[in-house]
This record gives sequence, C-alpha cells and structure tokens, in this order.
Amino acid sequence: MRKALLYVLLTGLFALGVVATTAQATEAEIDFRLPKATSTEGHDISIVVDRGLRKTKYLRSRELRQARVALLDKQELPRETLKALADRQDTLAALRYSNLLWREGLEENATEIAQYASISAGAGRVSSLKKMIRAMEYLDPDTTSQALKNQLMRILYPYAWAGNPLAMDAVVAYNGEGRLFGKLSARTRARIEEHSAGGDGRVELRMALDLIRNTPRTPEAEAQARRYLERAQSSSNLAVRTMALNMSVLLADPASSGVADIQTN
Repeated sequence: MRKALLYVLLTGLFALGVVATTAQATEAEIDFRLPKATSTEGHDISIVVDRGLRKTKYLRSRELRQARVALLDKQELPRETLKALADRQDTLAALRYSNLLWREGLEENATEIAQYASISAGAGRVSSLKKMIRAMEYLDPDTTSQALKNQLMRILYPYAWAGNPLAMDAVVAYNGEGRLFGKLSARTRARIEEHSAGGDGRVELRMALDLIRNTPRTPEAEAQARRYLERAQSSSNLAVRTMALNMSVLLADPASSGVADIQTN
C-alpha cells in the first residue's frame, strides 16, 4: 500500500517537473522540489527599511565627502573607495559595490554580496533584494556571523510582510533547524501565516513539508501540516495542488513514517 501511494505521488511530481531523482533512489533520498511560482506578480514590491547615509556632511573624512559628491555625480570610483562609502551605509555605493562583486562571481563573494546588497535593498532597491537572496543560498549557517544574519533579517522581513513573494519564500526557506536564521519562532510562524493568506499556496506547502520532515512526528505537527496542506490544495498553481493532495494521502497512511526523511529545497 505504501509503495503504491509513493508511486502515485512520484508519478504526479515527475509529470509536473516538481521532483528530480533517480529510479534507484530510496524514499529517504527523494528531493521534493517546491513548485515554482507561475506568476511574477509582486516580485517588484519594494519598501524602504533604512535610507542609510542621508547627507554627505555626516562623513568625517574630507576624502570620502569628495568621493560621495563624485559618486552622486555618476563618476566612477576606485573599488576601495566604493567599499569605504558602503561601509558607512551609503546605499548607492553599496549598490555599485555589490554589483561589482556580483560580476566577479556570486559563489566566491556570497558573504559580501549579501552584506552590501542588503544595505542597498534597505533603501528600496528590489534588484539588490534579489541579489541578496541569491547570495544567501551560499551562506553557511555555522560560519555566517550573527551580525550579518541580523542585518539580512532586518531587511528581508519587512519586504516579506509588505507582500513581496520572493522575500516571503526566503523567510520560509531560511528559518528552521540547521538553516541560516535558525529555528522558526512562533511569532515568525504567525506572521508568515498571516501574510501568506490568499497566496498561491507555495508557502503553506513548504510549511507542511517542513513539519512532515520533523522526527519524531507528533500529532500536533501532523495536524498543523494537514491544515497547511488543505490551504495549499485550493491553490491556483496546479503543481502545488497536486503535490499538496498527494502529500495529504501519504500523511494519512499510518505506514508512511518514512516520509519524515523527505528533503525540500
């Protein structure tokens, strides 16, 4: 029975391009890919969190004051000067410096890109938010400083609560045991549920999958997962609906305790 249910689930997911694995993979090795959004609506929602350096006179160094005047006059600045201004919360300098690092290579510069793109994104630049989120994929939860984690959360969360789906996806993806932001707090969970209502169900699906992966599975966690899956089943996204429906079937099967090993992206 359990094998039959798993076959049904995998057949649907393969057909939708939701999961990628080998025919020989065991259930514990299956990598369930969250369905991609079918719309880019809301991806350009921006919010000003921190305007950064507002006036040139606040810079103590005469050289940096002159450099900022040149920057605002659209002149090219040396790399070290851009970084020095960005370190003093000049958001335009942070934009240019993070873009420079991006061109040099995302993976090798991920920490600095995340840091400086967050400064730029704080001033309402969605392009920098997107770069920040991409860079976060390469950050190690164990070696990334708490100061940088706090800065990323300070910028990311307001974007998510304002309705930017890219930011919301990142909030869900990076909260949890062993993830960049650590264990998901009850307060953050409540905010996610509040702000994801009426969406395409991808957030609820991920939340359900995260709960299902918990070991041991508790009645409370399973009940909450079922509620998330019920909400996801009303999604306008076919892949989300299909995955949620099939996960509900597996969750209802008493023999499906191995689903706790499912991995999500």
